[in-house]
Amino acid sequence: MERRTYTEDEHDVDFNDTSEFAAKRWKDATIAIKSTVSGADYEKASLPRDWQTLHTYIRDQSLDLKAAPITRRLLNHLLPFPRTMNTLLGIFTRSIIPYEADFRLLWGLLELNIKLSLVSTPKLNRTVSWMKRLRSVLELFNRCLDVCEDMNEARLSMADVLEYLLQLFAESSRHLRQCPTDAEAARAAKDLDIRVNENLSDMDATVKHLNDVTSYSKANTQRQVQNLANRHAPHVIPEEYATFPIRMIPRERNEDFYGRKEELDRVNNYLDYSSNNPPLRTYSIYGRRGVGKTNIALEYAYKNPANFDAIFWVQCETSLSLRQSFTDMAVNLNLPGADRNGHDEENQLAVLKWLKITKKKWLLIFDNAERESILRGYWPLGANGAILITSRKYYNFMNDASRKGDTVKPFNDRQGWDLLMKLLGPEWQDLDRRGLIQGTEESAAKELLMNLGGLALAIQQAAQLIKKPNIAGTTIAGCLETFKEIKRSLPPRQTADRSDIIHSLDSLWDMTFKHLSRNARDMLSVLSLFSPDRILIDLFLPKNQRALDGKLNFCKQHPNLVDEKAHALSSVITIPPLLRAAIDELVDFKLITEEGRELRAHRVVQEAMNYLSYRDLQEYFDSASSLVYEAFPKQVAGDYLSTQWSACQTYISHGAHMSLQFSTYRRASSKLKGSKWFIKLLANCAWYLYETGNYDICLRMVETGQLACGNNTETMQYAVFCNIAGLTYYELNKLGDCRRNLEVFYHLQEKHLGRDDLDRSISLHNMGLLEASSDNLIDSMDYFTKAIHIRLNAGDAASNLLANSYLCKSRVHFYRKEYDEAFSLLAKSEALYFRTAGDNAHFMAHVHYAYGNIELDQKRWASAKRSYEQCLKVSLLNSAVHPLTASAYYSLGCVEFEQGNVDNAKGQLEKAMAIATLRSPHRDDGYIARILWKLSKVLESDVVGAYHQQANDMRIRAEVARRVLTGNGEGGIVIALDENGDPDNQEDEDSYDALIPGYFR
Repeated sequence: MERRTYTEDEHDVDFNDTSEFAAKRWKDATIAIKSTVSGADYEKASLPRDWQTLHTYIRDQSLDLKAAPITRRLLNHLLPFPRTMNTLLGIFTRSIIPYEADFRLLWGLLELNIKLSLVSTPKLNRTVSWMKRLRSVLELFNRCLDVCEDMNEARLSMADVLEYLLQLFAESSRHLRQCPTDAEAARAAKDLDIRVNENLSDMDATVKHLNDVTSYSKANTQRQVQNLANRHAPHVIPEEYATFPIRMIPRERNEDFYGRKEELDRVNNYLDYSSNNPPLRTYSIYGRRGVGKTNIALEYAYKNPANFDAIFWVQCETSLSLRQSFTDMAVNLNLPGADRNGHDEENQLAVLKWLKITKKKWLLIFDNAERESILRGYWPLGANGAILITSRKYYNFMNDASRKGDTVKPFNDRQGWDLLMKLLGPEWQDLDRRGLIQGTEESAAKELLMNLGGLALAIQQAAQLIKKPNIAGTTIAGCLETFKEIKRSLPPRQTADRSDIIHSLDSLWDMTFKHLSRNARDMLSVLSLFSPDRILIDLFLPKNQRALDGKLNFCKQHPNLVDEKAHALSSVITIPPLLRAAIDELVDFKLITEEGRELRAHRVVQEAMNYLSYRDLQEYFDSASSLVYEAFPKQVAGDYLSTQWSACQTYISHGAHMSLQFSTYRRASSKLKGSKWFIKLLANCAWYLYETGNYDICLRMVETGQLACGNNTETMQYAVFCNIAGLTYYELNKLGDCRRNLEVFYHLQEKHLGRDDLDRSISLHNMGLLEASSDNLIDSMDYFTKAIHIRLNAGDAASNLLANSYLCKSRVHFYRKEYDEAFSLLAKSEALYFRTAGDNAHFMAHVHYAYGNIELDQKRWASAKRSYEQCLKVSLLNSAVHPLTASAYYSLGCVEFEQGNVDNAKGQLEKAMAIATLRSPHRDDGYIARILWKLSKVLESDVVGAYHQQANDMRIRAEVARRVLTGNGEGGIVIALDENGDPDNQEDEDSYDALIPGYFR
């Protein structure tokens, strides 16, 4: 198994002038690369040369008549590369003046790659292939640099790209050295391709990011002007539904906060509502773990020197915590329709709208922002407000060219000493003022502080240890000696090797852990596997006390209570004495915090938890899995969890975090196994994520679940994961992946279940969905008929399932133009849904949508419009940004267009586009492509021709998206052309319909 080394991001970035940082980054990269190439190659590569030298060498080789024609042709492809790279290096060199950069090693490694590749045609062909791709990336990057007005951001991007370049050249030259023969090179080519693709992908992302920064600045300015006009228009006075001020800060103020006055002043100088600052202001607090980033943000929020009317704290560790924070914001703002239960996208949309139109002064604090991919779509583009970001990365998450920031540096020797004295208490401070601290204590303190790297969190923990008489005898020297001994004997982490500073920090934490009582240590070991925030004490008070068997046996309230239906109210109100004592001990050691019925653990503490062995880890992982499994709602017989979304939302972050933890440990070693409770927990969590449209996280959890199943790929539990994956791919319109998974699910159910088993109907029904979307209507009809037979015989317990099968079978009749049969089955489905859930249930929207499709197909415009409007009425009530809602607006747009109501059609399609864009902020998916195509048709119909250019742009964008999506297996209809070479209109429309799942066509 691969082991990596934990390192810390120790850069010192001046966000006002990044030239020194960029120059240092390049110098550090050249030093770091030295260990990856041989001494002889490093020496040769470091000789003086420039782009013209290399360009001349390639040209001479390509003109050599002794060389094979294919060699000369391949070298001609390389000829423009040195000039392209030199353009980038020139921009970088000018941008970092007065600092300098030495590129001899970069040019030398490039030359070495070419010379080593010239020994054979296959090697040269492989090298030229990835260098051509690299050149296209660099050319695009150079164009972005030409129009980028913010050189601070450009320097950061160039430093990244140049480091990727250096790594790529070194990796390729090492591969060529280690594989002298073509056979060896061919065998190792796959590994090289993976690393090349990773580097090129990273470069692509950097180029896109810089382009986004430039585009954002222009778009943000335009929207700020527009929103400013809207805010000051006399008829637009947004009504506020909440009472201000609002303080959504889920953490208590740190009473031990020390120093950082200059950092706080810089934050406020930029975020304050001053006429000299931009309307939307972003400030990044960047630094290594434990340096105090979150506490600086927390202190700023509580001091509130800018007098913000509303302060919102946003947890950014996962997309789930991010969504929950925006839901909490919507509820705190009392926005119309704000709901905690399963309506995250609607809440997100409502909050972003409020941020853009309100006249209140607001501050958003994005804490622990680490992944750009999950933060897209949460920035209030064009708003007037303040955003504060804490992160271990200096990345410009908001793509704001005007953003400011600060590198939070560790405390210097004097500051570290003062903080330690403050934390040790008044007696130590008095001794320090009077100069009465013994020399041995003073030198011990300085040595300990040096080991802790000036990190506030570590100094705080050291003070706690010094004050404990049973640990160090209340002396600093005693604490230091214990620290040294633990540092010498600290066992390795299971997942990765440590850098020197992390080794010291882990030793400090391990010193704390060793002096915990057994119960407190056991509880912290379990807490370290959960998501760090919002750990409800209720998790440790399960109805079924057997969930506490093993390491958490001390938490039991009623040891003999195993029937969850018979549990007493006292078991969730009264905390068992031993559990209470363990919590108090962890709080006293400042390892966790307790606020109300919520516990929080610092990420640094969780990361430092060192399980003594994999057996030890296994037992704690099993205990954690049992607790979350017991709390999380259970899916039964393929039915939906929609009535229990509130409970799912409470615990999903822990399920997702444990899934990530399991994958991390398994990458390091295969020793950790998935218990049956862990596997069942992942299945329930993945199903909930599928229901709520969190497809990316759902698929990652399915992957972890299948990994946890091990070699047991013939079990029903493995089949469940295949089913969830299949349905998720179905909704992503990836029918090939959908088929692979659903067929496995079908065959395993066929193997393990009886023909009339209710669960057996699930795979039959889902295969019917797949075949209908694949245009295999006869097979689809057969599957649905068999599923309906089983569900009919199951009685009332299967009412919802039966209604769903009627609904889906009616679609097959609709595809076959059998409208009477389709209507008949829809009526049965409607009656069942009405009886079990009422006329406003979510699935009733699907029924009305299906009615509308039948009417539309028969050109009954008025009836179709009524059905789509009824669909919208229900869908907006239940899930305003669901794909079905977008599809209903789209279909209403089609009806209006057919009736010649162009403006109405445009309005409905733009509503559909707003929802589709919110759901897919990263790319043009099938919904967006279909809407773009239809909008282009609507705009083209304008007889004046005012919108023809806009229509043309939309059509091109739609065609590009269709080509990409079809190439990725997310569509599949081949367009027939007429005698003039133009696409057939109906087949053109069908091809865009084929880009979205069958539910929503």
